[in-house]
Amino acid sequence: MAKQRFKIPTTLDVSYFDMEFNVKSKNGVGLNRPVSAKVIVFTLLAAFAWFYLVFQTFIWEGGILLIIGFTITWCILSVLLVRADKTNRMGLELIFSMINYLPKSGRYVPVRMSDVVHPLKYLLNVDTIDPEDGRIHFLDGQIGHGYHIVGSASALMFAQDKQIILDKVDAFYRKLPVGVEIIYDSVYEGHSVEEQLQAVEQTKQELKVKSKGLDALLKEQHDILKYAINNNQGLTSLHQYLVVRAPSEAALTEFENLLIGDVEGDGLMFRLAKTLSYKEMERYFKSFLGGIN
Repeated sequence: MAKQRFKIPTTLDVSYFDMEFNVKSKNGVGLNRPVSAKVIVFTLLAAFAWFYLVFQTFIWEGGILLIIGFTITWCILSVLLVRADKTNRMGLELIFSMINYLPKSGRYVPVRMSDVVHPLKYLLNVDTIDPEDGRIHFLDGQIGHGYHIVGSASALMFAQDKQIILDKVDAFYRKLPVGVEIIYDSVYEGHSVEEQLQAVEQTKQELKVKSKGLDALLKEQHDILKYAINNNQGLTSLHQYLVVRAPSEAALTEFENLLIGDVEGDGLMFRLAKTLSYKEMERYFKSFLGGIN
């Protein structure tokens, strides 16, 4: 049986400086939250630096007012640099992020057709997309596909049905090939009616009786689909996409077989999974980039 709640494990990208210590005594004296080793080390360095600057430089000879003013300024600066945010990053670490953010190239990525494409490739980690089948080639050498998916879960389901779906999802991820990464994305966008337009065109070609009334009716359906509904931003709805990244052709094929097996089987996790073509991938990226024709 699948777990009702999942705990996110501590990331592997940590060092000894990220270790946390409880500085609160048994009597309740101290801080209420654990303090990381890097905060303790930086606090000690700031204290030693204060002693050195006050007693070994001209500040000691400047009088009591200069010492008090320097001490207040030093304490405020130290608190700002040592204070950790919700992601446990100190203010000192954010300074380097801010330095990288100050140049215009660090804040803007141009997406016009006349601009250089390399910054956008680096941001998305996407190298090329095959025009034949829409396969994605990533800059790190991995390959993948995009899928338009429809799930089975709902907030209105009974507890027993929810548990069945949770068990299916748990089994799905246990069978996932090693090295395969799945990215889910939800986008509010207009409806794509390419299939409906093709159906109207096919109906028109298969007509065995020539009739001005039928031709006018089919033309009206075609115009409504193409000009009133197709990609109309006033008629948006929630669409869900899945992007898979695999290290090899074999891993990608294994994932596709797993996905197809779920759709064609009981469909508890995915009721629909349609592979995106090149045009559909182009439309997907345009939904949040807006600069791709």
